[in-house]
Amino acid sequence: MRVLFFVTGIGYGDATRVHAVIDELIKKDPETKVLIAGYDCSLDYFKGKFRTIKISGYRMPGREMKFTLSSFVSNNYMLPIIWFFTALRLKKEAKKFNPDIIVTDFEPAGITIAKFLKKKSVALYGFDPELYETYKAQHKPNKLMAMEAMFLKKVYNMADYSIIVSLIRKRKSLIYNYVEPIIRGRPRQLISEAKLMKELNLERRPILVMLGGSHFGVSLAKSLAKVSSEFNELFIVFGSGAEIESSGNFKYIPFSRDFLKYLKISKGLITLAGQNTLSEGLVFKKPMLVFPIQDHVEQQLNAYSLKDYAVIGRNMMPESLKKSISEFIAKIPSMRYDAEKLNMDANGAEQTADIILRLARKK
Repeated sequence: MRVLFFVTGIGYGDATRVHAVIDELIKKDPETKVLIAGYDCSLDYFKGKFRTIKISGYRMPGREMKFTLSSFVSNNYMLPIIWFFTALRLKKEAKKFNPDIIVTDFEPAGITIAKFLKKKSVALYGFDPELYETYKAQHKPNKLMAMEAMFLKKVYNMADYSIIVSLIRKRKSLIYNYVEPIIRGRPRQLISEAKLMKELNLERRPILVMLGGSHFGVSLAKSLAKVSSEFNELFIVFGSGAEIESSGNFKYIPFSRDFLKYLKISKGLITLAGQNTLSEGLVFKKPMLVFPIQDHVEQQLNAYSLKDYAVIGRNMMPESLKKSISEFIAKIPSMRYDAEKLNMDANGAEQTADIILRLARKK
């Protein structure tokens, strides 16, 4: 089987999700061939692992925890034209690869290529249209979030099939294929906590901070750097392009493939509301303090779905952040107990691979 994946490059979450699915595809069909069309983070992530093609994609400007329409439009107003010409440019190479199926997240160029080649297309993403309707009834999202939701629904509708990764709720739908969380690994696949502490050269269990691969988490990192010394905790910060120096009990590490090792031995997790990190936090049964990006519809929905399982932070200013962290640390013992009650299978990668295989083989 031959699969062409279009993977957004805004952060690493979509890339790691796709990688987990690819691993399952290869387990089920060792003859599987993969071609990745990506840019920025996704291109960097997959280079050297699979054959890649560079494409143009979204640009997410700014370093604040807020998604704004004006800055997005000013940096991406040419995208519809770029998507079309990207598809034209890739048509020859994609035709040569001759995929059995094309899988994309919210990169419409993948669907355009599928139509050019008369191949089946699958949209694979974490935005849940049905959960959005529930959220909308309670929170009345603004026009920007409504536009994002409308766009993502449109991508789902343009594709031949849609696979939606759900965080907590197991759903059934006549329209969408829902799967459980997609993760890179499980606690039992790693060595013991004692051995990990020694391997990672740690004397005490840290609180992890995951910023993701985009710039949205820079303000969180900078605020945390200012207040970290007021806590008797070790903070290990992962990801983003933040130019922040480690000092005292604040340690900064760029994107690391050892994140799950640190996660296993951590006391808790502070993170943006990206679905992959939240899924791994749930599966590893870690207390979480979650800061969703303002007006980012998927992140707001992710935080909404976890409102009973995590502390939800809203303000990045140092004083507000200090209060949120204090509340979080105080709740860690009880949240750890609550997390233990979550018995999640999290076999979404296997479920997704089964769906892709079935669709690719279906005549």
